[in-house]
Amino acid sequence: MIRFPIKLNELSDRIEQHKPGWLRRAADRTRMIREEGRYDETSSIWSEVKAVYMRLQGNECAYCERTLEPETYGLVEWDVEHFRPKGRISAWDPPDGLSLLGVAPVPVPASNAGYYRLAYHPFNYCACCKPCNSSLKGARFPVEEAYCLDGESPRRMVADEHPYLIYPLGSVDVDPETLIEFHGLSPRAKKRRRWSRRRALVVIAFFRLDDASGRKNLFRERARLLQVVYPQLVKESDQAMSAQERRRATELLSRFTADDSAHANCVRSFVRLFRSNPDRARLLTEATEAWFLTVS
Repeated sequence: MIRFPIKLNELSDRIEQHKPGWLRRAADRTRMIREEGRYDETSSIWSEVKAVYMRLQGNECAYCERTLEPETYGLVEWDVEHFRPKGRISAWDPPDGLSLLGVAPVPVPASNAGYYRLAYHPFNYCACCKPCNSSLKGARFPVEEAYCLDGESPRRMVADEHPYLIYPLGSVDVDPETLIEFHGLSPRAKKRRRWSRRRALVVIAFFRLDDASGRKNLFRERARLLQVVYPQLVKESDQAMSAQERRRATELLSRFTADDSAHANCVRSFVRLFRSNPDRARLLTEATEAWFLTVS
């Protein structure tokens, strides 16, 4: 995961430019939902702004960072994901290994209407692929402290709830790259501090970001990128290369590490490793190549 920086007023402007009047209609619907005390619409309008989030994210899934087709032909591949579920929340049981490390989501309230007040909050949406949304996340939203189901400020709710999942748009939440990095193809927790580490480990497990079998295509895509990036890092650092060749390598690396490039966290982590320990990066590249040649 990476952060996609944007301020609320800028996001609102993009929504209004894309779909004039949407914010007013969303506000009207939010008032009715508040009066009802739960989300109970028979129709919705958030799909109308799906393309805004796709563009903001560079057509990358907010959670797994794989790139899907842009809006011209790809809208069907995408979901507009409610980060905090708009309706009833489902429980998530952490794997045994995480429970042993202290991951202990509080029980979901037996009677809950979800985060109905956030059904139309621009900072409760992101664009994601169907496996991440439909197969893995669904209506699950584990927190460590207490559910603030009447909350209306996603920023304040982060401190109050201690959500295990990370919201990647704007500065509502922590930058995912401060918590999660990659060692070759595999994501790992970046910090040892207890809460930060637990949160990173949950995100990785929740979206199966380290599941080389169940999410094989993620690993294939990361492997292809590292095989392309490694030679450019070698060129960039080779003083025997011409200035033009080294500059070209730098330009390519800048493109592969840009926010709108697939698996940017993985590539950025690898670039940092090469620049600090090129021998270790070479060994990881060889291991990546061996995995890529044997995976079916």
